[in-house]
Amino acid sequence: MHLGSLLLPALLALPLAAHGGQSSGDLVAAAAAAGRPPECSARTSRAIARGPTVWERARAPDLPRYCDLLARGQAQLGGNPEAARESARLADQILPGHAAPQVLLARAALALGSPGDAARAFDRARHIDPRSVEDPPTLHDLARSLARTGKRDEALAMYRALVPRIDLLGTADQRALVLLEAAHLSMATAGAAAGAAAATTAAGAKPQGGARGEGARADLDEAIAYLREARQRSQSQLARDVTLSLALALDRAGDRAQADAALEGEVAGAAPEATRARAADPHAGAAARARAAGQQAGSAARAADPHAGAAAREHAADDLASAAARLRSVDYLAVPEDRLALEALALERTSAAAAIARWEAYLSGAGGEGPWAAAARARLEALRKGAGGGGPRPARAPRERVAAPTRPGGAP
Repeated sequence: MHLGSLLLPALLALPLAAHGGQSSGDLVAAAAAAGRPPECSARTSRAIARGPTVWERARAPDLPRYCDLLARGQAQLGGNPEAARESARLADQILPGHAAPQVLLARAALALGSPGDAARAFDRARHIDPRSVEDPPTLHDLARSLARTGKRDEALAMYRALVPRIDLLGTADQRALVLLEAAHLSMATAGAAAGAAAATTAAGAKPQGGARGEGARADLDEAIAYLREARQRSQSQLARDVTLSLALALDRAGDRAQADAALEGEVAGAAPEATRARAADPHAGAAARARAAGQQAGSAARAADPHAGAAAREHAADDLASAAARLRSVDYLAVPEDRLALEALALERTSAAAAIARWEAYLSGAGGEGPWAAAARARLEALRKGAGGGGPRPARAPRERVAAPTRPGGAP
């Protein structure tokens, strides 16, 4: 048994112990409270109702304005990060020397596409108060800024701290995105370790105790564990991305059969399984259960009808193909060339020719010199022989479809 298969269950058990089995609403409220700087936190219910006392105002007359600016900046982050940055600067001028304005500056810089500025502001905040980055949304932005400035090991440590707390994030998409980013970062770390081991071997030296090779396998197992956790959770708009990423990680781990099963299962059975789960959910409303039961009956009827079943599989395959188009706008990848590998996997079941072209592009670029080149060549050769990916169907004209709008973060 490898490290990754043991690490994730242990990590995911932490939130329940830490929060005493709180409901999801309580967890989200706790996350929001955790993001409030200590100098702005009300100490008693009286203070929440009445605001600061005369003595508190006398000690820090500018504190209310400072806290208002920080609260406004937090609210502005999602829609107007430039305004959030300005609020942070004003707050820092009013009450200098605190970590919270630096955290807000960092998060605004990341939202504006400046991970270097974000990393520097996070460093200033952590120097002032190491606990200032502990709430989940801030920790997520810190991890992303570290990953995007090349500090992969430190970024991966932040993701390992964040994963046990992902239920504190507000949406299924946010939770899936964290697991995708953590998985791809683990896969990139595995690739670097595998590459270092290969270089050492090529130079005629022996890797000490196989440590690098074992480290690469542990990181790859960790990536697979993150992706399996993401797949088991509630479906999000990133579900297809999770499936493709899981297939890629499994293939690179040498488990071609499971990689193909992940892709084939997405085409053949993912939707009926989700329908059965909704129908059996005791917490679902009566109307929702009835609708799910109807969908389950429809799925059973289609399964009995070979023509309807084929049409359903064709539709699911189209969904995977459309995922290839969406991959051009995602930002969870730690290694840019992996976009081509994911596109190739998405197309293997609908257009062998297009999949071959993607694998060739991957191998002609940085991927051809990387640690996963052999795995990519094996899939390419199997496709060329007509036996890869469970036997890809001949290329066919794609259905006419309207392009789905994309949101920041790559989700459709």
